[in-house]
Amino acid sequence: MLALKQLKRQVIPAAKPVRWLNNLEWSAWLQLLATFTLLPAAIDSSLQRRAGMSHFEFGIMVALSRQPHRQLQLKDLAVAANGSLSRLSHVISRLERQGWVRRVSGASGRATNAELTDKGYRKLAEAGPIHFQDVRRLVFDVLTPQEVRELTRVTSRINAGLIPETNLGPLARRTRTRALRESS
Repeated sequence: MLALKQLKRQVIPAAKPVRWLNNLEWSAWLQLLATFTLLPAAIDSSLQRRAGMSHFEFGIMVALSRQPHRQLQLKDLAVAANGSLSRLSHVISRLERQGWVRRVSGASGRATNAELTDKGYRKLAEAGPIHFQDVRRLVFDVLTPQEVRELTRVTSRINAGLIPETNLGPLARRTRTRALRESS
């Protein structure tokens, strides 16, 4: 019987005691959850209504616009857009139907890239001011310059802990490295 108990201790890790949130942490967490829910919904709704695209689609087009030849391999684009390859594939199909993006073979011929078309670039230029007016109104107009600096510092530290170090691809590794550098 003693051997079985010793084996269980070796195989089954002991549960660590839960560190519950104190009142200050609980309040901060609830506020952060509300921001996670309300802010993306408000921005997405405005972009849908005023520009005919979702915030996710806008993010994909922005990521492409910032790349050489406005192209990026789909797996890297999924990381940049914070979406799965499956979701990205569906959205790329919709963007292709609009004529804003096209799929092209990568340099090696094995990988598929998404490319922002000239029509897509013009659409992005039209949607950009709408998006940034909303971001300014909903986020930065309600914060002081000091609060903006603090927001940058805090979110950089949180993001650095969220992005794992392995299996990310070069684009995500650069993002993580930049977040770690900015948070220190």
